[in-house]
Amino acid sequence: MRSDIIKRLIEAHSEGDNRAFRKAALQLAAAESSAGHSRIADDIRRQIAALPLRHGPDSVVDIARPRGELAEILEGGHRRERLGDLILSPEKCEELEKVLHENRSRAALERHGLSPRRRLLFHGPPGCGKTLAATVIAGEMGLPLLTLRLASLFSRFLGATANHLCSVFDEMPRRPGVYLFDEFDAIAQARGESQDVGEMRRVVTAFLQFMDADQSPSLLIAATNHPELLDRAVFRRFDVVLAFSMPDEQQLRALIRLRLRSYTIAEKVVDRVAPLGAGLSFADLGRACDDALRTMVLDGREEPTLEDLEGAFTKAQQRAHDQQRARGR
Repeated sequence: MRSDIIKRLIEAHSEGDNRAFRKAALQLAAAESSAGHSRIADDIRRQIAALPLRHGPDSVVDIARPRGELAEILEGGHRRERLGDLILSPEKCEELEKVLHENRSRAALERHGLSPRRRLLFHGPPGCGKTLAATVIAGEMGLPLLTLRLASLFSRFLGATANHLCSVFDEMPRRPGVYLFDEFDAIAQARGESQDVGEMRRVVTAFLQFMDADQSPSLLIAATNHPELLDRAVFRRFDVVLAFSMPDEQQLRALIRLRLRSYTIAEKVVDRVAPLGAGLSFADLGRACDDALRTMVLDGREEPTLEDLEGAFTKAQQRAHDQQRARGR
């Protein structure tokens, strides 16, 4: 059986079929695991995870699509975002670049008894780049982004939530990827608000145990808007903790230029529009730029005008104000 898999590996390599090559390599890892060669199987999976992904119609591999019960808990796919799509402070960009470099150099680190940092906690206000940063890491690593569906994770049945978590962690060595636990505070928040406090404590305990036992090549990223709700024990499990914040004036201008880079935007236009974006999140600013471009397209023009941008940013401020009022702030 393994000889057939090796033959398919050679054929896929000679034909430049990245998808078939990865699929055959994963089959080889499964065959080695079935034969009791777990260390060899893990080595193969780690090497597959470190391979760069060539994007294109044939590059989306099966590991990006959870199957069976996991399809109800995880949603996944390959992403094309890169570091250039992310606007952060130089210090945070440098930290993410180090994490990427470490994970690409896993084999070299392991030869010295070291391991890459792969457990990251992102916290900060909504719309400030936490999810995008996870997406960028997946894109840079050529790995699928697998996002946990919290609504499906939590169950009314005793013990089922911990079992769902176990299924996710069991999948990490088999399906290398970037696993995103978005709205991570839901665990701590639910524990405080739930009538079954004991059950939620068991969930948190189970999560900590799964994190401690995980030796997979996958990256685990948790994102939360409310870090104050997390247990200290949870904080200590992460290798990297990054605080995301609202954009400053320089980042605001950079985002406008980035989102409108395909168009001719004079610097004086950026100067006029930037003050209108003060206090908006990165997500709000991105939506405002898109709204301006929609107006441009619907009016049959090829370039956005100052009026398009001013109108879109003014409406974005009104939406943000309405949302704050709805939240009772």
